[in-house]
Amino acid sequence: MEQKILSCFIGLNLLMFFLFGNASLLQAQKKEEQKLIADTTAKASWYRGTYVGVDLFGIGAKVFGGDFLSSEVGVRVNLKNMLYPTLEIGYGSTDTWSENGIHYKSSAPYYRIGADFNTMYKKGDVSHVYVGLRYGMSSMEYDVYTQPIDDPIWGDALENPLIVDDVWGGSFPYDHRGQKASMHWFEIVGGVQVKIYRNIYMGWTLRLKYRVSSSPGTYGDPWYVPGFGQYDSSKIGVTYSLIYKIPF
Repeated sequence: MEQKILSCFIGLNLLMFFLFGNASLLQAQKKEEQKLIADTTAKASWYRGTYVGVDLFGIGAKVFGGDFLSSEVGVRVNLKNMLYPTLEIGYGSTDTWSENGIHYKSSAPYYRIGADFNTMYKKGDVSHVYVGLRYGMSSMEYDVYTQPIDDPIWGDALENPLIVDDVWGGSFPYDHRGQKASMHWFEIVGGVQVKIYRNIYMGWTLRLKYRVSSSPGTYGDPWYVPGFGQYDSSKIGVTYSLIYKIPF
């Protein structure tokens, strides 16, 4: 009799352990799932997508007769429709002649890093009006030289008569190839980005560029700096981009 009571007691305890143990396990699993959902929601609330854009303005300017050819790819990460960390990588080149017969040729990549603030972050992701900062840099190699002129009588090569020695007079040779230089600059930017169809956007950016430091070539400053423009202490630039939002 006592053995039967003991067996029933043990069986009842095992049943209760099984029921309540499973309930505790299910409750723990539910808490883990809720925590995972909460973490995912928190991340999603900050991360709102990544945009990849290609500049069309630099190519268009060259097509319509400009001295410079440039294009760049920009990647922007949307954080809460408010802050956009940005990386821009491009390539610029020029191959042109000046009015006094000097040939200048250069090509090199350039890089910018920075962030934008969307002043319309409360309006969602349809349109952006933003301001931001960039830090840019480029290291280049360039050729600058004059083209000799053939003597119509004797057939010899003559130096360009438009390059005149200010001290001794007369023309002089000018041929400096393989010059190396670099520049660092920062930009204050402002622009607009508008959705035109599903994940496709278009936008333009106005750039106020200010030289921070430069390392000129042995025989003077470069005429053109990829990503910055014609060499100076400051410049104004524009980019016009076709942008795609990556769907994740």
